[in-house]
Amino acid sequence: MNTGKVPFLKFDEPSEAIKSAIAEVLSSGQYFNGAFTKQLVADFSEYIGIPYMVPTANCTDAIELILSALELKSNDEVIVPAFTWFSDASMVYWVNAKLVFADIDLSFFSLGLEAIKSVVTANTKVVILPHLFGMVNPEIQEIVDFCKRSNIKLIEDCAQAHGATLNHKKAGSFADVSVFSFYPTKNLGALGDAGCIMTKDETLFDRCSLLANHGQVARNKHLSLGKNSRLDELQAAVLAKKLPDLDYQNKKRIALAEIYFKQLAGLPISLPKNNTGHIYHQFVILYEKREELRDYLTSKGVATDIHYPTALSDMPVLSNSIGQCPNATKASNEVLSLPVFPNHSVEEILYVCEQVNLFFSASDS
Repeated sequence: MNTGKVPFLKFDEPSEAIKSAIAEVLSSGQYFNGAFTKQLVADFSEYIGIPYMVPTANCTDAIELILSALELKSNDEVIVPAFTWFSDASMVYWVNAKLVFADIDLSFFSLGLEAIKSVVTANTKVVILPHLFGMVNPEIQEIVDFCKRSNIKLIEDCAQAHGATLNHKKAGSFADVSVFSFYPTKNLGALGDAGCIMTKDETLFDRCSLLANHGQVARNKHLSLGKNSRLDELQAAVLAKKLPDLDYQNKKRIALAEIYFKQLAGLPISLPKNNTGHIYHQFVILYEKREELRDYLTSKGVATDIHYPTALSDMPVLSNSIGQCPNATKASNEVLSLPVFPNHSVEEILYVCEQVNLFFSASDS
C-alpha cells in the first residue's frame, strides 16, 4: 500500500515521439501552419466526426471568436450555467452581449433542458453548454433539438470532454459548433496553451478563421477586424502525437474511477454519475463538510482540488447577471476533486480511498 504523497496531477516525461516531433519543428523553422498543424486538423476532425476545425491559441479565444462571428448585439442574451469555468461567462461580457445565468443539475453539474427553458426569452441567441468533468451532458440531444426549434445557437464547451461519448457519439459532435481546450491538464493536453473550434457550419468556419487571423483573407489583405489567435506548430506537434493515445489514456482514467466507485460506496458523500462514456477529467464528489475532509486528506499526503470554489452567479465581477442559482452555490461549497490522472497507480488511488474511509470511520466514532 502506498504510504507516500499522492499528487493531484502526475505528468510523465514527454515520449520520444513527442521529443522527435518537437525537434522536427525546431529544425524546420516553421512555427505556424506547418505539417503538424495540418495533421492535427485532419486527425482531430476525423476523431470527433466534424468536418471543420479552426485551431486557436486557447479555448477562451475559441469562445470569443464564435461569439464575435455571430455578431451579437448588446441586448442579445447568452445563457451560461452558473457553475462552470469563468471563460464561458466572461467572454459574453467581452463581446458586449447580455449574460444570463441558469442553474445546474447537481447530478451532472451542467444545464438541463428545463433550466434553459426557464430563462429563455425572445432575445436569447446563444446557449453555452459545458460537458463538465468529462461527462457528456445527458440531456444534450434534447437541448440540441430545442435550440434548433428556437433558432438559438448552441455551443458545446468540450474543454473537459475529449473522447467522452453519449450513445457512442462524441462530445463536440452534437451541436453545430463546439470548443476544445488543449491546456496541459486536459485529457488531450499540449505543453502550453492551445484550443480549437469544431463546426459543421462552413460559413461559421470561414468567419471564425478570418477573425482568428486579424481578418486577413491573404497576407496584408484585411477584410475585417480580428485578432491573433493561432495554434503554434510546436503545440500542434505535441497534440498530433498524443491524439492516437487518447482513448487508451481515457480508459486508464475510467479504471481508476471504478476503484473509487467500489471503495467509496456507502459513504455519506455524493459520487459522480457512473455513465458509460464518462472519461473522468475530474473525479468530483459532493460533501457538506468538504473542508474538513480536504484538510484531513492533505494531512495524509493526498492532494485534492476544488472545481470550482465560487459559483459564477456569486462572483461580484459578474454581479450584473446575478440570479437565484442555489444548486450552483451548493456545488461550489461542496465539490471536491480527487486525484484521477492516468499516470496515478492503482496503489495510489487505493491509498486515497483508504484515507477517505478512515476519515469517515473517525467521524462516526
